[in-house]
Amino acid sequence: MSNRSTSSIHAVGFLLFVAGCTAWPPAAAAEPPPGADCNAAELLPQTIVACAEFSGVRGSLKTVLNHPLRSKLEAMDAYRVLMESDATQQLRVGIGVFETSMGQPWQDALATLTDRGITVALDSVDGGLAILVQSSDADLLERFRGFVLALRQLQGAAVRQGDYRGFNAELVGDKLRMVRMHDWLLLTNNAELGKSIIDQYIDRDSDSLQTNATYANAAKELSASESDGRLVSAFLDVNRLRDAGVAKDVFKEKVDNVVAEMLLGGVLSNLRQTHYATAQLHLSGDSLALQLATPHQRDWEPPREYFFGAPGLATAPPLLAMPNQLFALSTHRDLSQMWLRSGDLLSDQASEQLVVADTTLTTIFSGRDFGEDILGSLKSDVQIVGIAQEFTDILPRPAIKLPAFALQFRMKNPAQTQPDLRRVFQSFVGFLNVVGAQNGQPQLDLGMETVGDAQLITSRYLPDRDERERLDAPIQFNFSPTLAFAGDRFIVSSSTALARALVESKDDPPGTITSGLNTRAEIEAGVLQDILQANRSQLVANNMLEKGHSKEAAEGEIGLLLKLIEFFRDVHMNLLVSDSQMAINLIIDVKSDVEAQP
Repeated sequence: MSNRSTSSIHAVGFLLFVAGCTAWPPAAAAEPPPGADCNAAELLPQTIVACAEFSGVRGSLKTVLNHPLRSKLEAMDAYRVLMESDATQQLRVGIGVFETSMGQPWQDALATLTDRGITVALDSVDGGLAILVQSSDADLLERFRGFVLALRQLQGAAVRQGDYRGFNAELVGDKLRMVRMHDWLLLTNNAELGKSIIDQYIDRDSDSLQTNATYANAAKELSASESDGRLVSAFLDVNRLRDAGVAKDVFKEKVDNVVAEMLLGGVLSNLRQTHYATAQLHLSGDSLALQLATPHQRDWEPPREYFFGAPGLATAPPLLAMPNQLFALSTHRDLSQMWLRSGDLLSDQASEQLVVADTTLTTIFSGRDFGEDILGSLKSDVQIVGIAQEFTDILPRPAIKLPAFALQFRMKNPAQTQPDLRRVFQSFVGFLNVVGAQNGQPQLDLGMETVGDAQLITSRYLPDRDERERLDAPIQFNFSPTLAFAGDRFIVSSSTALARALVESKDDPPGTITSGLNTRAEIEAGVLQDILQANRSQLVANNMLEKGHSKEAAEGEIGLLLKLIEFFRDVHMNLLVSDSQMAINLIIDVKSDVEAQP
């Protein structure tokens, strides 16, 4: 930035500062009232339905601005283009004016302005929103107030002022009001909510969020957890939302979707009973961690015992571990119990669809009841894995290269269950061939092989004679559906190679068993990047078609996406259930050793 531009910024900042100091009287000139040293919960009304406290702004700024990835990001062409854009130039001018007005770098000013926390709260009365900022430097807070008011005037907007109990309230937006109360700055879109906060600040003699029993229990839970590196802690009054009829679909007793029931039925069941939910966000140099939690009681589980395990809390099996693994998921689900109790779990429409499916599947399995006899023959351990496929020595090679995936179950009685599953799989392949022939699709060829004591029933698509050397074959050539039996393990795989690798792997994959760990999952960012890179030409073509970009612009956008994914290591998720709490933990790990490339 030129010296002339820098001088202009300083001049504008100085004018804004002078205007802010002279055009409006200082806010809250009187001495703070007795007991003004309080927290945000003591100022907010009991009717607050949700609030979030940002308490680690200084540390988070330091972590982000000093992170090793920053220099890697700044070395990218896309970053340089962004920095040269008009919008970014305007932002940089705004930052410069802010720094001049505050008399210090923006990082230091922002850290000091918020060093005692920022609280964002939503009121259940009229949907009022309040933002409370507390600072250790009341003078700097007043400078910021003056800066905002002067900036509004510079933009040609009239700043209307009012007075309530000795405090100036300025209208700084269509409905947004700003009030400084000594070391507090209040922003709100609702006048009545603002008045109640000022009343509580002065009088401190009425009920507040602090005295709300539901909030008090949530706050106690949050304070008992690890706070190092915590950026945000949040509270949601689920009971108040439920009573108000908000998000009715979430609180319905029955679910409309079978897959949603299987994945989240227990979580939704908990939300229908719990009084509150909490959230915590932690930021460190190598990860971003989010935890969502609610209270839990065993008597809230019916009719979804299939999800939790009865009579004790069930534990997910270890994650499967394969080379080139994209994702893995392991969970406890009693699928037979879920199927048989579908009338209690699913809406009438979804339940009717399941009845039709049950009739069809019972026919396919020669009269054996699908829910009781087939799903009932499987244990409750469910393991899913996906890997990147290797197509280097494979012809024909599909134009779009998809990952392979497999599901692994445990059979209660392998000798009795295997023949039925094998026969149904063979019939299913025959059905696919009939349908495929009618639509001009390639045909599947059945096969069988053994790996040690394991048995594989394989299938693969047969190319036409003139398509055997193709490098842009149809998407079907990603698949070679395979069934595998190894001991009590039953594997359904989209590819023979993955099924073979699973039966050759150890029967019990390494991994610790954590009590109450209901579901666990992970995604490997590096493998995801490899899969997208293998399909780069297709992604560029789709980008050009869908967004109307030129080839150069599309290649740049896809290249940026691939480079950003390279900054991440993996993503972990787990669902923990105890006798008193249910918690979902999401952890995103980032790298610090990415090579800078233009």
